[in-house]
Amino acid sequence: MGALALIVALVMMPSVVTAQDDPLRTARDLYASAAYEEALAELSRVESSPETPATMRDKDAYRVFCLVALGRAVEAQERAESLVRSNPLLSVDQFPDASPRIATIFTAVQRRVLPPLVKEAYRTARARALENASDARSRLMDVRSLLAMAERVGAFDETLADIRMLVDGFLELASAGEPPNRPPATTAATMPSDAASPPAATAPSDAAPPPAAVVPAAADTGITAPIAVYQPQPNVPPVLLDLVRRLNRPAAINVVINERGAVDDVIVTQSVTAAYDALIVAAARTWRYKPAMKGGVPVRFVSPVVINVSAK
Repeated sequence: MGALALIVALVMMPSVVTAQDDPLRTARDLYASAAYEEALAELSRVESSPETPATMRDKDAYRVFCLVALGRAVEAQERAESLVRSNPLLSVDQFPDASPRIATIFTAVQRRVLPPLVKEAYRTARARALENASDARSRLMDVRSLLAMAERVGAFDETLADIRMLVDGFLELASAGEPPNRPPATTAATMPSDAASPPAATAPSDAAPPPAAVVPAAADTGITAPIAVYQPQPNVPPVLLDLVRRLNRPAAINVVINERGAVDDVIVTQSVTAAYDALIVAAARTWRYKPAMKGGVPVRFVSPVVINVSAK
């Protein structure tokens, strides 16, 4: 009899170890066998056991799955929203038991919940960056991850695009190693005496000042430089503009002007931040000129342009 008891104990041991390794195994099995009420009861029992963050996440996910299967839509929505708020990067793809219907429910919840979560996380990260806190970079990277998830589920809009641009700017500032609370000393761009001044462009008071005038190429003295006739300025968000001022680094581009005075291409030769560069390039592509002339004939011309932002 003692030998039989030993054999039974040995047979039972693997299942005991497995249950300890995966406290949700029974609940998963019950869910897979469509015993949804029993699965919910088992999840409540597991609730009283010691939990890891992963166990809590999976337990809440399977509770939502059961509620959906039982047609308890309101409870399922509430649980799903709570789960997404505590685990905003959660993907139901990691659960093989998640049906397309469950995936649709979670996507709808994420589309509603993620934008305000991104904004809240950005406000905190921005404050930490302005304080030059040691955790600022990691918080900014967390915001990036949230933005990527929002884009993945179709919750991305212009507001979140602006936040991504600002996050990239703060990360650039952090990489530059500049204390964000120290105002820079910047100077206006120098304009050559033989260059024509561009017309004043209408721009918000917090936008960057007009670019420096086109500098004629010195390689061919027989060319008359283009003259700017239309140079709208990029609409730079105030926070990004402040970052550019703090970086104290001018932007430099080469503008390729064709024989009709239109801009064929814009090449960044000195970057400030990816976000600011993109705004400068987009604006420069709309610029128009009286084309460069050689012997009375319009010619293609590459004009270097330097843009400095002066401190207020």
